[in-house]
Amino acid sequence: MQSPLRAADRVDVHFFWSAECPHCRDMAASMSAAVGEDRDVVVHRHEVSHDSDGARDFARTVEKLDLPPVVPIVMIGREVMVGHEPGASERLREMIVLCRSGPCPDLTAEGPETRSSAANEASKASRVAYTRGVRLPVIGEVRTSDLSLPALTVVMAAIDGFNPCAMWVLVFLIGLLLGIRDRRRMWLLAVTFLLATAAVYFLFLAAWLNVLLVLGALVWLRVVIGVLAIGAGGHYLRGAMRHEQVCEVTRPERRRRILDRLRLLVQEPNLIISMVGVALLAVAVNLVELVCSAGIPAVYTGILTQSDLTTTGYYGYLTLYILVFLADDTALVVIAMTTLRMVSPDGGYSRWVRLVGGLVMLMLGILLIGKPEWLAFG
Repeated sequence: MQSPLRAADRVDVHFFWSAECPHCRDMAASMSAAVGEDRDVVVHRHEVSHDSDGARDFARTVEKLDLPPVVPIVMIGREVMVGHEPGASERLREMIVLCRSGPCPDLTAEGPETRSSAANEASKASRVAYTRGVRLPVIGEVRTSDLSLPALTVVMAAIDGFNPCAMWVLVFLIGLLLGIRDRRRMWLLAVTFLLATAAVYFLFLAAWLNVLLVLGALVWLRVVIGVLAIGAGGHYLRGAMRHEQVCEVTRPERRRRILDRLRLLVQEPNLIISMVGVALLAVAVNLVELVCSAGIPAVYTGILTQSDLTTTGYYGYLTLYILVFLADDTALVVIAMTTLRMVSPDGGYSRWVRLVGGLVMLMLGILLIGKPEWLAFG
């Protein structure tokens, strides 16, 4: 990074870009048009996908100035342009003029003074909305920002929610609870299981999200997630073709031990001990069986980090994911507790969920590797 001190007429332009980003090429062309032959304008290019120094500078800058972790980003003094829009070259010229006509601190610079004033300077920054899209024959430009991230969240969470590895425990728990005469105890234990499942899965998603946000826009990481998605898609399709309805992860002897413990917990006279035990068992089962989700949380959070969202937005989508993820489990509990009859999803439902899930994951994996900009929402 450069020193915050500069010559009177010199203008430092910081351009954060990625070799994989088509909008970055557009921004580079607009910048060349805006700068022209002006030798006092110094353009510092920070490639964030293949250059470790550029990726580190990018991560530090977006965190310090509370910018979305997307490219392209151009910074001139306290003026910031996020994304590329028509007329970008004219806007860049205006930013250069503003830099020359008044205070023009280099907000990317390291140093105590810059750090202490970063929040105030960032709040003054002028930002241009980030636009993502792709031009298709006949149809024209299709902007993925017009597509629905909530819809993708619902689809992936619904696929992930039908997890036979965790659901078999819930089905067995419901069977035990239906034999309890105390309706209040029955509901409390069932809700405890659901809340514990929601908590551990939310923490798992949040951990994935924060790891990916810290690592930033690294090409190898996106490719790894894409390969994981393709592998998950193949896993789901194989399960659909073979009509698999049980979890391959849990061995029969381990399953028997879990069921025995669950039976003892339900029969425990002390309600508090019973609730705590059921909660801990739910956490343990979900942690052990996370592999059964075949990487869906990693793929979803990988897509989520490509979107221009606030912290509240990221966690809002994680909350939506959890609500949909638990919808089928909640439905089983409510129906069983209300009718006092045992219910469980049939094999046909399981097969269709796996089939749709496999196709969706394959598509997402291919896009993450070949066309990541198509998955940029916001």
